[in-house]
Amino acid sequence: MSRAGGLLAFAMAYRLGARLAGPWAGAIAASSLVLSDEFIFNFARGNSEGMLVALVLWAVERHLDGRYDHAFLLGFAAALLRPEVWPFWGLYGLWLLYRERNARTAVLVFGSGALALVLWFLPEYLGSGDWLRAASRARDPNPDSAAFADSPFVEVFHRSAAILSVPVYVGAAIAVIIAWRRRDRVPLALAAMATILMVAVALMTEGGFAGNLRYVALPAAFLCVLAGAGWVEVVRRWGAVAAVLLVAAWAPFAAADVDKLRYDWEVVEYEANFYGPNFEALIAKAGGEQRIKSCGRVFTGAFQVPVVAWRLHLHLNDAEIFPFGPGTALSMGATPLSVDPRYPEYTKTRHWLAGSTCERR
Repeated sequence: MSRAGGLLAFAMAYRLGARLAGPWAGAIAASSLVLSDEFIFNFARGNSEGMLVALVLWAVERHLDGRYDHAFLLGFAAALLRPEVWPFWGLYGLWLLYRERNARTAVLVFGSGALALVLWFLPEYLGSGDWLRAASRARDPNPDSAAFADSPFVEVFHRSAAILSVPVYVGAAIAVIIAWRRRDRVPLALAAMATILMVAVALMTEGGFAGNLRYVALPAAFLCVLAGAGWVEVVRRWGAVAAVLLVAAWAPFAAADVDKLRYDWEVVEYEANFYGPNFEALIAKAGGEQRIKSCGRVFTGAFQVPVVAWRLHLHLNDAEIFPFGPGTALSMGATPLSVDPRYPEYTKTRHWLAGSTCERR
């Protein structure tokens, strides 16, 4: 689903860019998003940002088509993915209520709002007993998080700068300047949303949240769309010479982005094999799913719980990270669990190792 969402994001970036300034603008927007740092890397690993970008860009297009109810429902789907879009979606709902002023719209807006709250908070409470578990986890960031910088707010902007190349920022700035002179509200609105979203992420990071770079994928996508419109306007004004100079100036940045994209793809392929065929081979060598579970409890590393639970058809709470008592330990090599003497090794694959308190099989 996340990968399909990422692919749809490219299509929507093209459509919105083309809507602003023609097919070449769409092509620049989509290619800029393709080359943006870690966008493909993140959605290929199953993160939601590709889907988020697709939904929001689609919502913008539906709004421009005058299908405000469609735009609102797409915003509802986006609001289930990231809390930063809640203010935009809420204000859009209020505007829709004011514009339509009928019972159907009231049911749509208030019903969707209530459903969003239920879907966001109730599963958290049922699964963890904490209504705000997601927020609590987000405020326990990794050691390299921007939240630990001297100024987390500034650090978010500093780290985010590398997501897009210089020509994308320049093209987006050109589009905003031209839109300001023409009083063209659509590019100005996209620029405003990108700015507000960046400030929101930075403020949340200042407040102790993780501030991961994938959180700024949406404002980056808005800038990609604006860059397409901006550079097409330049070429329209200055002709073929401007197009040649643009390609020449962009080439070294694009080459660096392609190299990074190639590296990211190699990492994705490695992780896919690591958590896929390699782990499946360990389960088979260990005697199969039922044999592993018959020994007692199942233990693994903190970041391997989802894959272990998924492959062994366990609840997440049944894949434990604090080994104690009889059971089987499924660990990566060169980790403390892999050399725990209480769970002596009895089989392994290239990346995984199985240790158990039961008899070797």
